[in-house]
Amino acid sequence: MFASTGPGTPGHLAGELLRARTNARLTHVPYDGGRAALDAVLANRVDFHFQALPTAMPQVTAGHLKIVAMSSATRSSAVPNVPTVEEAGIKDFDVRLWAGIFAPRNTSNEIVMRLSQEIEQILLQPDFKESLARAGAEAMPMSVGEFAGFIRSETNKYEELIKKEFCSRLMYGGCGGFGAAINLLP
Repeated sequence: MFASTGPGTPGHLAGELLRARTNARLTHVPYDGGRAALDAVLANRVDFHFQALPTAMPQVTAGHLKIVAMSSATRSSAVPNVPTVEEAGIKDFDVRLWAGIFAPRNTSNEIVMRLSQEIEQILLQPDFKESLARAGAEAMPMSVGEFAGFIRSETNKYEELIKKEFCSRLMYGGCGGFGAAINLLP
């Protein structure tokens, strides 16, 4: 059994991707938020949870939680001795929690570029980078075009997983609604 912060969340999709890549029999147990999911792991009510490293680190440092593997394609500098899921033998597994800043579609290019430049300057400040690293996170500045490409790549990865793993199991009309939602993305 694996915990997530709710249906359709990154942790849920990561667990389903793990199930798909390993053909394991895994049961998804959704919780209302990250704290509840982490508490379920700490109380041994579930076997594992894909937890964001910055929120897991206090429990790891205290010795209450063990990181089994990193879900990203590369190891984290915060825990360099922890292997990735792929290094543990599960091919084509790269799940990262990420955050981005979005603006309304009709925002002028001038404003978008200015915001992008200002944000990049903040992300590149050594004290900011060090603060993120201590928490187990890292900044990955991207241009507007690179970020749009990254979002398309993430969308494609999860669209394939959802259509293959969920839609084939749905009895209520397949994934017509999901496909329509994907097509609304830029």
